[in-house]
Amino acid sequence: MTSIAIKLNLLIITSILAFQPAYSQINEEVRNTNLTGTSKTVSFEPVYFILGTLSDYMGRFRYVDRNKQVDQYYPFEKSLVDYLTKYIKNELNIVVDTIFEKSHHSKMFSNELSKTLNSFYGEKDELLNNKIKTKNQIYSFLAGVYYRYGEKIDSSIYKIHFANSPKHQNCYEFLKQIGCESIFYKYLRNIPAQFILYFEATSELKKYLDSIEQERLILKRSFYKQVKKMTSKKITKEFQKLKNKETEKIKNAFKR
Repeated sequence: MTSIAIKLNLLIITSILAFQPAYSQINEEVRNTNLTGTSKTVSFEPVYFILGTLSDYMGRFRYVDRNKQVDQYYPFEKSLVDYLTKYIKNELNIVVDTIFEKSHHSKMFSNELSKTLNSFYGEKDELLNNKIKTKNQIYSFLAGVYYRYGEKIDSSIYKIHFANSPKHQNCYEFLKQIGCESIFYKYLRNIPAQFILYFEATSELKKYLDSIEQERLILKRSFYKQVKKMTSKKITKEFQKLKNKETEKIKNAFKR
C-alpha cells in the first residue's frame, strides 16, 4: 500500500473516531481489565447520568425526534443500549422501546423519558447548565458523557472526544466548576469538527468515572472490533502509533 493510500485510510479512521470514543493501546487495556462485575463506589443520579450519554451531533434534535425519542445508537453500541435499557428500568421504572434496524443501528423511544431529558434544553435547543446544579448531578452527567465518549489516559488523566457537538463547552464549564484545575482543550478543524478535552480528574470525580469504567471498556472493545473489520492491519498499526504519540504528549503536558 502506498504512503498516500495509508494517509487516506488514516483520515477515514480519524473521521470515524470522531463519532466514537477514541482509543489508545486498546488491546492491552482490555486484556488487563477484569470485565466481570463492577464495584460501584458512588451512586449516579439516573436522569443526569442518562443525559450525559446522549448523542448531540449537530445538536440534540438534529437527528432525534424531540416528541418521543430518547436517542439513537451505532451498531457497535449495543452493549450501551442494553446497559441503559436495564438501568432506566431499574432506576426510573421506565420501560423503553428500542427499534433495531437491518443495519444494526438502533433508536430508543419513551414519551416520558424523552420529555424529562428535553426539559434540560433551552429555546435554541442548547443544553442549559443551570439545570444541572449540584455536584452529584454534575458528576453523574460527566460520567455519562465519559461512558460513551471518553478514554482513560492513565490513573488520573482522562479524555472526552466529541464531533460537531456543542456539549464540549458544557463539559469544560462543569469540569472547572467542580475544581479540575488542569484541563487541555484541543480543536480539530476537520470534517466533522472535533473537540477534545484532556483533564486531570479530582479525587471525587475519579470515583464516578471509574465506576463506569468496565462498561466503557466493553463498549470500547466492540468499537475496536468494528474498526478492525474496516481497515487493514497495517493501517491499524499506523493509527496506533499516532495515538501512542498523542498519549505520551498529553502525559508529559500534565507533568509540567
